[in-house]
Amino acid sequence: MRLLVRNHLHLLASLPTADAEVVYAPAVNSPSQEVFFRRRFEELRRAIPQASWEPATTREDFDLVLAWDAPDERRRFGDKVTRDQNRLFDTTPHPIPEGFTPFRIQAEKVLPKHFPEARPPLDREVQAELDYYFRQKRLPLTYLDTRNQMLGRDGSTRFSAFLSCGALDVRHLYNEVRAFEAEHGATKSTGWIIFELLWREFFQWHSRKHGDRYFSRNGLKGAPDFSPFQAETAQTLQARVQHPFFLAALNELTTTGFLHNRTRQIFASVWINDLHLDWRAGAKLFEDHLIDYDVHSNYGNWMYLAGVGVDPRGQRYFDVAKQLATYDPKGEYLRRWGTPS
Repeated sequence: MRLLVRNHLHLLASLPTADAEVVYAPAVNSPSQEVFFRRRFEELRRAIPQASWEPATTREDFDLVLAWDAPDERRRFGDKVTRDQNRLFDTTPHPIPEGFTPFRIQAEKVLPKHFPEARPPLDREVQAELDYYFRQKRLPLTYLDTRNQMLGRDGSTRFSAFLSCGALDVRHLYNEVRAFEAEHGATKSTGWIIFELLWREFFQWHSRKHGDRYFSRNGLKGAPDFSPFQAETAQTLQARVQHPFFLAALNELTTTGFLHNRTRQIFASVWINDLHLDWRAGAKLFEDHLIDYDVHSNYGNWMYLAGVGVDPRGQRYFDVAKQLATYDPKGEYLRRWGTPS
């Protein structure tokens, strides 16, 4: 068997790979993504020694391609793409609503206490992070209080990158949350982690419903508009933008491949409302740098903030000064990531 792995790493635990030719082909666009996926490859080789690294491959002569059902992968790999998305639900028992809240209410009714078919991670770093988060630090107890922090390892779960490449089965993560609740009690904080997993789930099913409209300038509002847009690079933005917070966030993004959720929202608001740039170019910038890039959540969230997605309130505006006074009152974020003017 010839096996091409673009993501879907969690599926390897249930596939016969001893005699297979395994090629790992992650989407690598930036140095931070290169570092992250190289670590995943080293863990893959520990489990499958014959695996090879070939991120730029476009070959289609494979027996099986493990990749998400994203537009780029459909163009490149066609029907060989395995359709599993590393999601909680294989199918949904109800039509997909336009808003997250009705989706969440319906989904919560059918969520099990435990997914028996969940796959444990092959990746030792993933298992170490699970142990750190749930058992060493017991961080689910404080997640609701820390999720908007702009700095620090322990504010967010930091599982999104492992989920997006398939190194962590989302059902296994869900089981970890429920096991933690069984031992320590269910709280608003543990419930909010499930809430975030359902947001991720919603965008996948919602984007499948609307297809290419997720890539339209008008999003879900009005006629589809796939006109070209000006892509932006970090270098060109740094050369012409004079916005301290924006430059600090850009610096963190390009250096680490990660931004906390609150920082992403403020950054997107500046991009759309202050710099008046095409939201699709912002989504493309995130695609090029985020180690946790997920096509559905990325474009869904950018549409949401641009006012052309599922938010009925329209375009979202974040007052940067107010946001920083609330979430970075000591100015630590700008000191850590600020760049010289």
